[in-house]
Amino acid sequence: MLKNTIYISLVTILLSGSGFAQTPLTLEKCRNEALANNKQIQSSGLQVKKAEASVKEAGTAYLPSIDGSGSAMYIPNLEELKQFGFDRESLELYQAQITAQQAIYAGGKVRLSNKMAQKGVEIAKNAQVKQNAEIILQTDKAYWNLVAMQEQKKVVDRYTEALDSLEEQLQASYDLGLIPKSEILQVRVKKNEAEVTAIEVKNAIRLLQMNLAQTIGRPLDEAIVASQEPILTQKKTRNKNNTSDEGAGNRPEIKILKNRVDLARMEKKLTRADYLPQIGAQVSYGYLEAPDISPGSWQLNAGASLSIPIIHWREKKHKTQKAEISQQMAKLELQNTRELVNLEISQTRLKLEESTEKIQLARRNLAEATESLSEVEISYNAGLNTITDLLNAQAAHQRARASLVQARSDYQIFKASWMKATGKLGVTN
Repeated sequence: MLKNTIYISLVTILLSGSGFAQTPLTLEKCRNEALANNKQIQSSGLQVKKAEASVKEAGTAYLPSIDGSGSAMYIPNLEELKQFGFDRESLELYQAQITAQQAIYAGGKVRLSNKMAQKGVEIAKNAQVKQNAEIILQTDKAYWNLVAMQEQKKVVDRYTEALDSLEEQLQASYDLGLIPKSEILQVRVKKNEAEVTAIEVKNAIRLLQMNLAQTIGRPLDEAIVASQEPILTQKKTRNKNNTSDEGAGNRPEIKILKNRVDLARMEKKLTRADYLPQIGAQVSYGYLEAPDISPGSWQLNAGASLSIPIIHWREKKHKTQKAEISQQMAKLELQNTRELVNLEISQTRLKLEESTEKIQLARRNLAEATESLSEVEISYNAGLNTITDLLNAQAAHQRARASLVQARSDYQIFKASWMKATGKLGVTN
């Protein structure tokens, strides 16, 4: 009795430990962890903060700059100056000053610099959106591939169970001398093949678990279970409100390149601003003292400056030409990328539509394979079909079920790829 109690306790502990080791995760949970733990995502977030700091830095150019300075000077050995009536052996000077400077007109450079800094923030934010979409797509692929392999394991297990049941029936018939041993051996060959497949599926699941764990930032030895089932939505991907051009407009890559075109245009204006008049004002309040010569006193000074470029030997023309070329290059890159994005949208849409059709075909094929298996089983029991016919029907049924599982998983991956291509992946409405 004590041995039985100990045995039951050990089994309970092992089963509970095995259950505890499993970590069921939904797709949303995996996405959130991937976005939270990915180093590239963290880096893109820092880039946004850096760009925002640049905006604040550029805004300070509208404000005056205030500086303070002070000095003390001692000059010994002034005997040579006595012949000029300067009857001192040394000289001491003390000076302190506060200066405020303000740019009144700088050719528009201050305003342009602030606009360019704002564009930098937009570029950084769109780069972050792009990085998020890439990580989400990577996570979705890892997740749905694991789901597919988990479902494949169920298919293999059901197939193995069917073979086990068939083997038991044949063994009983063989023991009664009703069938030859060759029929049992055929079933055992199929069982061996199924066991090999089961080992391959088990190893594939482990590799896919490690891949998903690495993607979302979890330990590689964690036994992750993808708990979400693939669902086929009936939403159409081709309609008049979803053209490739509109989808391309949502892509962060296109938005980034548009901002770069704007930056190139501003850079051209900034180049021209370098050759416009510059006007500034300055106010200083200072103290000067030379002991025994001049008593210390405070003095307020104000002034203005005007700088007008006159001759720079066609430097302006060459710099402006460089800026124009940079702008043209940015426009060409935008046009080329837009064409590539439109092509990607069309390709992913076709893949998604194709995957939907494959699911329908796989369902029909599974229904027919199920009906065929049922008919063959009846015929086999009636002696009209051979064991080979039955095994072939079971294998066809297994392949049909596996094809449906893979088609449903592929649909989810193609759906995520299409959403990324149209700039909708990870974007909440």
